Order: sequence, then structure tokens, then C-alpha cells
Amino acid sequence: MKSCRGYTRPYAWMVFLTLVLTLGNSVVMAADLAAQRDSFKRARQAQTRGDFAQASRLAATLKDYPLQGYLTYEALRHRVSTVPEDEMLAFLGEQQGSYLAEHLRTTWLRELARKERWSTFRRAYRAQDDLVLQCHHLRARLAVESVSEVAADIQSVWQTNGAHGAACDVAFTKLYSSGLVSDAMLWQRVVLAMDNGDVSFARSVAAHFSGAHQRAAFARWLRAAAAPQEVMRTIDVDDSPENHTVLLAALARLTRQNVDVARAAWAQASQRGIFSNADRARAARIIALAAVKTGHGARIALLDAVPTAGVDAEVQRAQLREAIVAQAWTELVRWTELDNQIPDEDLRWRYWRAHALGEVGRNDEARLLLAELARERDYYGFLAADRLALEYQFHEVPIAATRAELDTLEQRPGLRRAHEFDMTGLPLHASREWNFEMKQLTPRELQVAAVLASQWQRPDRAIFVLGMANAYDDLSLRFPLLYTDLARKHANRHSLDPARVMAIMRAESAFNPIVRSPVGALGLMQLMPATGRETAGRAGVRFDNARSLLDPATNIALGTVYLNQMLKRYDGNFAMAAAAYNAGPGRVRQWQGDQCIATERWVETIPFTETRGYVRRAFFYAAIYQRRLERPIMKLQSVMLPIPPRDRRGPAVCVP
Repeated sequence: MKSCRGYTRPYAWMVFLTLVLTLGNSVVMAADLAAQRDSFKRARQAQTRGDFAQASRLAATLKDYPLQGYLTYEALRHRVSTVPEDEMLAFLGEQQGSYLAEHLRTTWLRELARKERWSTFRRAYRAQDDLVLQCHHLRARLAVESVSEVAADIQSVWQTNGAHGAACDVAFTKLYSSGLVSDAMLWQRVVLAMDNGDVSFARSVAAHFSGAHQRAAFARWLRAAAAPQEVMRTIDVDDSPENHTVLLAALARLTRQNVDVARAAWAQASQRGIFSNADRARAARIIALAAVKTGHGARIALLDAVPTAGVDAEVQRAQLREAIVAQAWTELVRWTELDNQIPDEDLRWRYWRAHALGEVGRNDEARLLLAELARERDYYGFLAADRLALEYQFHEVPIAATRAELDTLEQRPGLRRAHEFDMTGLPLHASREWNFEMKQLTPRELQVAAVLASQWQRPDRAIFVLGMANAYDDLSLRFPLLYTDLARKHANRHSLDPARVMAIMRAESAFNPIVRSPVGALGLMQLMPATGRETAGRAGVRFDNARSLLDPATNIALGTVYLNQMLKRYDGNFAMAAAAYNAGPGRVRQWQGDQCIATERWVETIPFTETRGYVRRAFFYAAIYQRRLERPIMKLQSVMLPIPPRDRRGPAVCVP
């Protein structure tokens, strides 16, 4: 006899029992996991108060728990100076390739070096980023290997800029006495150190010159710090590359004192010797950048005088900014004919080339370039689309991660630890494990990791991992819809666009409600405690202490009040409000000029790289969130109000 669903009663009972057993097992597993987490927390508390015996007893009950290894790690780290070699090596082998193993290995290596246990140091050593540990390894090898066998590795560390410290003295002394480095090699290392501002290391290298010429050249270089004009006037400008290097260093020093005096000194010196095109290009670059830094009246002409060989990313940044400020469109057209060398700013370079082309009447070329840019989902792509009255292109392509891919990634020990650290209230430990694991993944695995992070309620990690993978087309992962009810509620209360509130949260915290910035800003909208307290007093919002800002409801309530204050302060100008939100109203006043200026030009003149990028992202993210919240998309140029002069008098509206 069949049931109404077409199954025999015995089969239906089997399905029912299976379901009950499955649910029962899930409940048991959840209870077991909760008990393990509780035991882990108690074991960690025992370690914190120094009761490692109690912690060990609790750890013994956690054999299948992902964080048991962390308890072992902490116990070994606590007694790193006395732990037996075999025990430490066993743990490092068992946890090989993990954050725990590599962090503990570094700690142990420092202790072994302190005790000069070089034999054990050699066995334990794996490649380290720390230059001091690299030098200790060289010393350990020199105990059993000849200088010639180690020389190449010594030279590699010797050529690396950074804090070498006394740990490197043994290896470097062996290198100097080996006869394997010439005066020419020593000079190049001195140049590298001086260019890096490491005068102390340059002195230590120069002490090993065998030739009088290099010694004299270095002495003049040191003299140039105090008397650059004198050095430029008296140096024997022959075809010696050392003297040319010193003269250019003196020129750089002199430009910081007086650009015009430096130009005159270079004009005289360049007539007394034979200089290569590279030398002349470097001199022109030095003078031009100094002119920009000091606001010299001839800075556009001096930037224009830099030969192609002297144009690098720093020069191009200066050329772009100064041309936009001065509206030197003819020069900018010429400068942007070169390939862009500024990392990650190709769209910016192309957009302002298109703008300059239009300003000089080359409209067909400008339109073609703008049409290319308008296909990009970017701040500059949206500006280009506005210029051509085109719709914005979003190109959304979700990442399709299979269950098998997610399961495989989820089982990586480091990621299991990261998840458990989050579940046990240790976000810093979780981030360390997560970040370490991300460095081991392929681009495809990074995309899957972004999906996994989103499922684990860590949108901030998903966002950053997508950046690592250069995967920008999954807009639901990059721009998640989180805290939207709170954003709408408080935005409506202050007549704000909720998409702008979402954009600020995305830019400030990537939706991590407990994030703390290096300067002390807290929470989703990254408010400083003092700002939060003052804003709460004005708005009548309860504010007990700084930790109140880690509560999403409180943070968004106060953040929207503060954003509204900034918008009112600047008569609704979102560019100025966003800049003030990031850098403070005082700085925005400094960045206003004496005349009205178009917002898209003003944004490019903001001297702080962080704030300049922040304002661009605020506009771009707001457009994205208007789409995601199914609101009308406000075209960027339609909401870019002109930036008024610093001391505005007369009409409230200015026309750039």
C-alpha cells in the first residue's frame, strides 16, 4: 500500500529516521564544537595567567580541534629559550608551511642566534625576510663553508637596502677581505646607500676603498650636505663618473635651498665637463621636481624641459598635477604622448589626455579616447561617459565557485584556524592566519577564497582578496549590501542619499564593524572617539565610551550626523565633504584656492594621495551603490559642484 506521496510506508519511515539521525548528529556535532571552543578559551586563559600545566591538560582534550596547534605554539613560544631542539623541530615539521610554524621559527632563530648555536640555527633556518636573520644565517654557514662558497649570498644581502645591524658585520668583513669586491662595486654600493639616505652604511662601505680617487669623491659627497654650492663650484668636473654623481648629489641638495641658485650653478658646471645625456636628464629632473615642490614660477617650463630619459613616475605625477592646476593643456598633450609610468593610474592618464586634447581643439581624438574610457567601470570611465552622454558600464560577472572548490579551500588547516579564531573572538589572530594563507593561493583559489570569506561573514576579507586576485567584476562581493536598513534609516533622517552612506562605509571600513585605524578611528564609518563624543552630544545619541563606536547602530547614527554636518558646511558639495571626512575641514580649507575651480580639476590637485583617491572612490562607490540599491544613478558631473575660493565673497554659486 502506498502513501499519498507515492512512497511505501516502510520507505517513508526510513527517510524520516535518516532525517532525524542526520539532524541529531548535527546537533551533537554543534554541541561538541561549542564544548571544544569553550575548552580552548579556558586553555588560552590559563596560558595568559602562566598556568601552562592546566592549559596542557585542556589541550589534550582537543585533539581534533583546529586550534590545538595554537596552544602548543604558545607553550613552545613561552619557553623558546629552553625548549629541546627535537621537540621544536618536530612541531615545525608537523606544522610546516603554516603561519604558526613560520612565526615560531623566526622567534626561535633569533634566540638561537643570541646564544650563537649556529649548528642548530642552520638546521632550523628557512628563507627569512628579516635582513638580520639573513646575516645570522650567513655567519652560521661561514662556520662550516668557505667565503667563496657563501660570497654570492653575502653580496645579495650586502646589496639590499635596510637595517643590516651588527649581525651583518662578520659576513661583510669576510666579503671585504676576500678580494671579491672591487672599488667600482664598493662605489655602486655607496651610491645605493646614499640615495637611500643611509649615510652610516655608506661610510662603513667607503672605509674599504683602496683607491684615493673614490675616497676623495666620497669625502666631497659628505661635504656637499653642508656646502653644496661650494662643492659644485670647486669639484674637478672631468669625465669621472664618481665626480658626476657627487656633483648631481650636490645639485639636489642646493635645489632644496634655492632653485635659481642651483640652476645657475648647474649651468656653469655643465660647461666645464663632459656629461652624458643621462646625467643631463637627471639634472633637469632634479631641478624640475624641486621647482614643483617649492612652487617656483617656472615649474611648468622646467617640467617641460626634462628630457624623455629623465621622465619617470614621479615626474609624470608632477606634470599631470601641475598641468591641471595651471590649465597647461598644450604641455599636457605633449607630456601624455609618452607611455604612462604611474602604477595603477592608466585611466587617469588617458582621461586627462582626452581632456587636454579637447582643450587644444583636437576634438575627434578626444572623443575617440573618451569613448574607449567610457567602457570602463571606474571613476574616470564614468566621467568619460558623462562627457559623451552615455550610460555607465558595470560589466558585472559573479564568481561561480563550486561546492567542491569551497570545501577543498575550507579544509586548509590555516583557513580552519582563521575561522575558529573568528568564532572564538580573536580577530587579530584570524587575520594573521588568513593573510598568511592568501599568499599561498593561486589567482583562482583567491577568487574562491573571496566567496568563502563572504559566506563566513567577512566582507572586508572578500574585498581585499579580490584585489589580490585582480578580480573586480563580482559587484555583489566587492560592494555588499550590509547594514542597509540602518543606512536608509539614518540617511532619511538627515536627507542624505543612502548610497553615499554605503559608499563611505565601503571606503572607510570595507564593512568591518570592529576595525580600528592606526590613528584610532573606529567602526564602520571610522569615527575618532573625540568626534564621536562631540557628535553624540549634538545629536542626542547615547555615547558611553569609545567602544560605543564598535556598535553598528551607534556608529552609523553618528557617522551620518557627521557626514551631514560636513555637507552643510560646504553647501552640499560632496567632494569637499568627503575630503573633510577623510582629512579634516582644516585641510580642505588649505586646499581651496583663490579662485573658483571645477571639482574634477580640484580633486586632482589634492596633495594627499590617500585623500585624493578617497574622494574619487566616494563618487565612484556612490554610483555603484545607487545601482545596487535600485536608486536613480546620479551622474558624477551632475553632482560635482564647483569648489569655491578659500575666502569666498559675494554669490554662493561660483562658476569655474
